[in-house]
Amino acid sequence: MKIAMVNTLYYPYQVGGAEKVVQLLAEGLLQAGQDVFVISLNKPPELLKQEIVNGVRVYRIPLQNIYWPFDNSRRKPNAILRAFWHCLDIYNKPMKDTVYEILQIEQPDVVHTHNLVGFSVATWSAVKALRFPLLHTLHDHSLICIRTTMYKKGQNCFVPCGVCNLFSKIKRISSRKVDLVVGVSQYILRKHMELNFFPQSDYDFIYNAVSKMSEVLSNKLKDEGNFCIGFLGRLDPSKGVEDVIQVVRKLRKELPVKLFIAGTGDKEYERMLREKAKGLPVEFLGHVAPEDLFRSIHCLVVPSRCHESFGLVIIESYAFGIPVIGAARGGIPEIIDEGKTGWLYDPDIPGDLERVIIKAFANKDEIDEIGQQGQRKAEDFTIEKYVLKYLACYTKLSGRT
Repeated sequence: MKIAMVNTLYYPYQVGGAEKVVQLLAEGLLQAGQDVFVISLNKPPELLKQEIVNGVRVYRIPLQNIYWPFDNSRRKPNAILRAFWHCLDIYNKPMKDTVYEILQIEQPDVVHTHNLVGFSVATWSAVKALRFPLLHTLHDHSLICIRTTMYKKGQNCFVPCGVCNLFSKIKRISSRKVDLVVGVSQYILRKHMELNFFPQSDYDFIYNAVSKMSEVLSNKLKDEGNFCIGFLGRLDPSKGVEDVIQVVRKLRKELPVKLFIAGTGDKEYERMLREKAKGLPVEFLGHVAPEDLFRSIHCLVVPSRCHESFGLVIIESYAFGIPVIGAARGGIPEIIDEGKTGWLYDPDIPGDLERVIIKAFANKDEIDEIGQQGQRKAEDFTIEKYVLKYLACYTKLSGRT
């Protein structure tokens, strides 16, 4: 079966978890004997090119918009330019035409779209103009919210704000073209359905996969005097790392707690975090491999203030035998088994994160067993099982038996 996959970025370019899982799926399909190719964006002024990445054919299309938005090292454009960029991204016909030409040449059995920022939902029009079966995976809120998070000014948006609602109207109408929509969690699928996206589509959810399993790492911390917790991810206000720093400030006289923060973000925001952590048992690691953090902690904390669509870092943590303390937001509660693989807390309840960290500390002697339960749970999220689930979707869509 020939499968076309479309995603905003593809390895080695990466912004978030979607790029990770798209690569895992593409390479997993290739290993399963399928003919798979990927269409992703290229930074102007580069030309359209095709290359092989770990055996997968990748088309890189130059973004046709007023600037390249995926460079965190550059200053953010002003509000007028950003608004103009998003206007063009509602339905980008030049990008649609290029995707159409590639698909017309390739003639895939099914087209699988992922994040479409930069491509726009005009991609769906190209696919259906060629009458190919179309599957779309929801990785985030980007069809609903121009920020992709539905989080604004320190608050979650339960419905799209006026601006986002305006920008999402054509996307909502275009979603009728999708034959099958898959959410990376029940939460993200339900959210789109509630807002009348994909009214004519079949639907399902498939949790994301992790790339590898590992031996339990927490044994090396048995003799560690501190109770070591960690944060892994993008340093952004929506991710809630400030909340963990604040709890460490409160608990440091009661518990021998130490916090490791792995990740990077906006330089000004990172500077503010370091200022808040001054004098506290907090260590900033910068960008590191996940296992480098996991070797140093008893528990991972996922303190998201926004409603995460899934929380891939949770499954990565399980795969290394590390329990997780997670905010009851979005899809996170779907993958944390209370008291078995970790603990949940409510960010809206003052002191609840503090309570759960104290509870985890009280169970420190059982951390290894809880970690092993998490590792057993991670076996449900292997790339092999992930590929089989999507192959079943493709087979159904393409009419093959």
